[in-house]
Amino acid sequence: MKKISYLLLVILSLFIVACGGEKKEKKASPNGNTVVIAQGAKPKSLDPHMYNEIPGLAVSRQFYNTLFNREKDGSITPELAESYEYASETELNVVLKKGIKFHDGSELTADDVVYSFERMKDKPGASIMIAEIDKVEKTGDYSIKIMLKNASAPLLFNLAHPITSIVSKKYAEANDLSTTAMGTGAYKLKSYGDGEKIEMESFKEYFAGTPKVDGIVFRSIPEDTSRLAALETGEVDIVYGMSAISTQTIEANEALDLISEPTTSTEYITLNTEKAPFNNKEFRLALNYAIDKKSIVDSIYLGRAKVAKSIVNPSVFGYYEDIEGFEFNLDKAKELVAKSGVENKDFSLYVNDNPVRLQVAQIIQANLRELGIEMKIETLEWGTYLSKTGEGDFQAYLGGWVSGTSDADIVLYPLLDSKSIGFAGNRARYSNPEFDAEVEAARVVLSPEARKEHYKKAQIIAQEDSPLVVLFNRNENIGINKRVKGFDYDATTMHKLGNLEINE
Repeated sequence: MKKISYLLLVILSLFIVACGGEKKEKKASPNGNTVVIAQGAKPKSLDPHMYNEIPGLAVSRQFYNTLFNREKDGSITPELAESYEYASETELNVVLKKGIKFHDGSELTADDVVYSFERMKDKPGASIMIAEIDKVEKTGDYSIKIMLKNASAPLLFNLAHPITSIVSKKYAEANDLSTTAMGTGAYKLKSYGDGEKIEMESFKEYFAGTPKVDGIVFRSIPEDTSRLAALETGEVDIVYGMSAISTQTIEANEALDLISEPTTSTEYITLNTEKAPFNNKEFRLALNYAIDKKSIVDSIYLGRAKVAKSIVNPSVFGYYEDIEGFEFNLDKAKELVAKSGVENKDFSLYVNDNPVRLQVAQIIQANLRELGIEMKIETLEWGTYLSKTGEGDFQAYLGGWVSGTSDADIVLYPLLDSKSIGFAGNRARYSNPEFDAEVEAARVVLSPEARKEHYKKAQIIAQEDSPLVVLFNRNENIGINKRVKGFDYDATTMHKLGNLEINE
């Protein structure tokens, strides 16, 4: 009898343990040792030299490397370079690391670097970054000399931007890099398809160390709610660009982590200064006073953004902190509209297919109605949005700009210098010789304090002319499944993913 009772007790104990184990058992991710990332738009191109747009560079950055790397503290360190030395203010000698492999097994040499710089000159995105470079010469199999037209203070920062990535000469000459990326990066392209789902596998011979995951996948999911749902179900592991309202759901989910950190970006409205009604300065200024930016920050961003005073982000070198912003003042706005003499005040605002930007546009629309201005909102697919705004086929558009180098040069020169009109960045088609002189002087003077003074003057001029209506500096909100570790946040929002690992 005792033996039977003991046997029943053992069986009962095993049953209890089994039931308890079922309660604690974690559901395995369908993604296995692959990390799936979702962002709001698919890349315009995988060609790193072609477009200065975040969805594309966020992806292409995984395939390629640059000569230099910008660390989180803002310092510059060699990446593909082994060492570098200035022979003079206009001559930079660079020695490359030996044994770095491209994804096809070939070795990176000086020929690839020289070719990459020549290629950059003909591409709208990258050309603006190397405008001060006169020529690049090979001085050995693993060494080059960069010769400048003038001294260039932001040069190393520009050469750490992913838009100046180094490509394979042999491969790039024979292939279309917009859909067939091949570089030296941590991941190599497995499948591109139509760009909605881009699959990559880990590059075993990556010079910085083989990634710990089998690969990564980038998916384009435009709707914020759909990205959130995919994160919650485990369909994706990381989601970029989440709305402030979605951060509350992410924070409440024990299986997820939230990153909500400031960026180097600024959101703004670009006004086409060559088209009515924005070829009128007083009318442009009126819009600055008519928009209640604080209400946008409070109602849509729930405090995860700050009202901006300058197109230069406060965390970027060269920001002028004492610049006076435009306070919401409807009476002042009405006064300027009357002074402008503009009769046809209505216009269209382009917005890309981003739900949060659409909400921002709707508040702006309501604000401007108080001035008797009817603003039509037109939502465009990302590629169409980039094309039309680059061509100047618009009156105004809502967008943002990330300082990928954390230096004011990458903001003021591309966005507002007359030499950058069009696809290079100056979509406002703004031209002011006084502004150009200040920005271009800051590019060649090497004293940090002198550069700041030029940037201060440039920001004051830009504010007085108002080719842009500066709105706010937002946080980047990222949701991450806790099974993923090793995510390195980058304030430029072009995150490197080589250190990801899975912790099931």
